[in-house]
Amino acid sequence: MNLEKIISNLLYAHDCVIVPGFGAFLTHKKPATLEGNSLCPPSKQLGFNSVLEKSDGLLIQAVAQQNNLGFQEAQREVENIIIFWKNHLEKNKSLILEELGTFTKNQSGSLEFNSNGKNYLLDSFGLESIRTKYIMQSIPESRNSSAVWWKVASVIPVLVGGYLYFAQPKPVADFVNEQWSGFVTPLINSQNTPEETPIIITETIELPVVETNKPEQITHDYQVIAGAFRLLDEAKSLEQKLQEQGFENAKFTQKKGNYFFVAFETFPTKEEALEYRKTVRDAFPETWVLSLKED
Repeated sequence: MNLEKIISNLLYAHDCVIVPGFGAFLTHKKPATLEGNSLCPPSKQLGFNSVLEKSDGLLIQAVAQQNNLGFQEAQREVENIIIFWKNHLEKNKSLILEELGTFTKNQSGSLEFNSNGKNYLLDSFGLESIRTKYIMQSIPESRNSSAVWWKVASVIPVLVGGYLYFAQPKPVADFVNEQWSGFVTPLINSQNTPEETPIIITETIELPVVETNKPEQITHDYQVIAGAFRLLDEAKSLEQKLQEQGFENAKFTQKKGNYFFVAFETFPTKEEALEYRKTVRDAFPETWVLSLKED
């Protein structure tokens, strides 16, 4: 049983996961920041508190559900893993949990935790830091005086002509039309334009009505996720494959961050979603339940 992976998955939906007899993993939100030339997205960073050891039942319940165990049996499994973690720390002074981070013991015997940097904020799922580039254009110290003179000289006739023209009592719109219309579109003599023959439709065409007996699918708050993709085409491809395999309600549900989510089914309650996940877990072990509500 991969306990650290179960803890990591719970942290996407919960701000605190207590490991009985060991400590608590805590997440705290961090806004988008500019670090040097890198723009980092909003995140939920992971920390650890060794004081919080009393079980709240969350982790044990998750272990029981994912491994089809009773509550007490799941509790014993977790206790055995914690004993192994502690013995490993006593012998090696460090414990590496790839899904979470690294534990070490300082000189006073206290645990120190260094997170692996995983972002547990679902809204930023798939977002990466952006490195900005600054381009500074140098201004030449000297300019070609003759080039500047010719630019100024080309403007003078327009200014003088405009002044003389506007001195006459003539509307401004006429001046603009006469002077500049040739540069935009050619003039069309409306007298030489042949009359357009209107098209009259005398026959009414009835389009066939396509009827379907498939009811409209409703997307609920608890989704049993089959996969997440960066490209919409890949998500649509999985949706089609699942439907061909008999999962008629499989569909693309939403985009979160840079990823498009495809679900086997969606349910109004978390209990229904977890029960359905058990039926597909053997064939699709990586599936998980996404909650759009705060638990």
